[in-house]
Amino acid sequence: MTRNVVVFPLIGAFAAFLAGCAVVDTGAFSRLQDEMMELKKEVAVLRTAPPPAPDPAAERADAGEIQTLRKTLADTNSDFDRVRTDQLAATSRMDEARVEMQRITARQDAQERALQEIRGNADRMKEIENRVAALEERIGKLAAAPAAASASAAVPAPEGPRVWKSPEEMYEVAVGQVKGGNPKKGRETLSDFAAKYPDHKLIPNALYWKGEAFYAEKDFENAILTFQDVVDRYPQGEKAPDAMYKQGLAFLSLKDTKNARILLELVPKKYPKSKAAEMAKKKLREIR
Repeated sequence: MTRNVVVFPLIGAFAAFLAGCAVVDTGAFSRLQDEMMELKKEVAVLRTAPPPAPDPAAERADAGEIQTLRKTLADTNSDFDRVRTDQLAATSRMDEARVEMQRITARQDAQERALQEIRGNADRMKEIENRVAALEERIGKLAAAPAAASASAAVPAPEGPRVWKSPEEMYEVAVGQVKGGNPKKGRETLSDFAAKYPDHKLIPNALYWKGEAFYAEKDFENAILTFQDVVDRYPQGEKAPDAMYKQGLAFLSLKDTKNARILLELVPKKYPKSKAAEMAKKKLREIR
């Protein structure tokens, strides 16, 4: 059967060749006719010949080869599936890496903004420090002014000493005098209290109310100096924010808006959670 399949195409090829070619040489044409006849005889013999007997060894070889091909195909499919799985896993990892890179970029952008803000805050703090230094210089000049000496000289001789039941009573009476319209008397009592009980826990409050007494007397220079004493000696005390705020008001009363603004801006920066910080912000909005 296999030989027949081979021969018929040969016949067709020769026929096509004969039909498509212009034969000029008569001898060549005759030779071709003879060859054609020989081929036809061979085809006739092949048609009448019995089919070859099956070869068991060849069939087993074919079966083994088919089995091998099937196994190779299965292995190839398995390898393909594994490669596809690895590719999907790699794609997933690339997507995760891309998302992580976006997160890192976002964090870097946030850090850069924070760094810029810190730099800006540092510049502002430096400016504030310079302004505070100028303010301290102004306060130092006030301390050296003759007004303080005049105020001290104007204090009349105290009346007879009063006997106090306790330091707390003395303090309460002095504060009551400042609040009650007699700031001068209250200030004197507070000065006596500080001299008599220098280590008492109420000393920061006594100094603060002494500054309030000067403020009530419109002696703003001495009020500023007294409030500064509270801030310098007890910066973490509960009266420090109030003292700094009242310093700002005292400078406003002296028409010194520049130094007043410095102190009012400093209150919420140093004591952001204090009540004085809110009052300072409100006052800044009023004077701008």
